[in-house]
Amino acid sequence: MTVRRVTATRKSANGYVTHFGCEDQPGVLISAADAILDIEVGGCTYVVSLPNHRATVLHASDAGGGYLRADLDDSPRNNLLDLPDC
Repeated sequence: MTVRRVTATRKSANGYVTHFGCEDQPGVLISAADAILDIEVGGCTYVVSLPNHRATVLHASDAGGGYLRADLDDSPRNNLLDLPDC
């Protein structure tokens, strides 16, 4: 299975990740829908890496539907939102 390191995100006005960029594909934006499909079928694993931390990007859901999130620590905060914009 391919592992891709997420390095930047594009967010909607209400704070959901709509796209992200990966280290191994410079200049390419991956839509949240494509990433969710990759995760669900096991075609690819996306990770967020910071010094001394690594977390897998997960497909989560709420009343608004599916979204992407990664937790690098014990806080409920979605660490994908902390990445730079792309």
